[in-house]
Amino acid sequence: RRERGRRSRESAGAMPSASALRLVPVLLWTITAAGTSEEAAAGDGSLQRLSRNATGSRPAVDRRLKGILGDKVEDMMSGYPMCGYSKILLEDDPVRRFCLRQCRVEENGMVRPTFEEWEQYCRETSAMNVWDQECEAYLACTFGCDIWGADRDSFLSLDPPARYEYLLDTKADMYAAGITKERRCTLEKCHAYCAKKELNSCREAQFRQACLGGDPLSYQCDVDCNGSQRAAVSRTVLLNMALLFLVGASLFSFADPRSTIV
Repeated sequence: RRERGRRSRESAGAMPSASALRLVPVLLWTITAAGTSEEAAAGDGSLQRLSRNATGSRPAVDRRLKGILGDKVEDMMSGYPMCGYSKILLEDDPVRRFCLRQCRVEENGMVRPTFEEWEQYCRETSAMNVWDQECEAYLACTFGCDIWGADRDSFLSLDPPARYEYLLDTKADMYAAGITKERRCTLEKCHAYCAKKELNSCREAQFRQACLGGDPLSYQCDVDCNGSQRAAVSRTVLLNMALLFLVGASLFSFADPRSTIV
């Protein structure tokens, strides 16, 4: 019994007391915190350098994200429509209709939406009972040109569903078999005249941008992208008529009033 008691006392002496065990987590936290503080102090300069390298000395406006989600989108303008893509029909999408009715000049001078986007908006919404008046005026004007049939009154008399089908069919017929350079030039002259006659200044700028972007000189077209050709022709005709009138009046004044025709 004495031996077992001695061994029990030795075992108890070798084991730590309960109070000592409670101190272990405190000691571990102290050691860890001290090490972390030393590492933080040593690495503070590196973190500051990393932060400076990330931002640099550029102003915030130059550090903005570029692209569709950022503040600068001009680098992607040529490939992405301003109003985006959608599977919803335009007549059921008032948000995109509102967007496509806009006309604004970007920082790089580009007018958006493009004229092609706006014209497509006109065609896709032509079956609506309340149609955009600019769309109606411009497209009706084009149908007054000889190349589109010279019959704007028939177009204006169509009801909305028939109007949509008419626009669809006439465009398909015009471009289905391809067009010659001469025919393309005639179309551009018609469109330039109607843009000048029926649209406001920003829409005119939209058309001018599209017209010049088509490079009419490459297919030997003398279209004036500002739309002044037909007006210029009209002025020329009036001047010629005035000259003929003056020449006729002069000849008549020199004629002998006593002469008669037998």
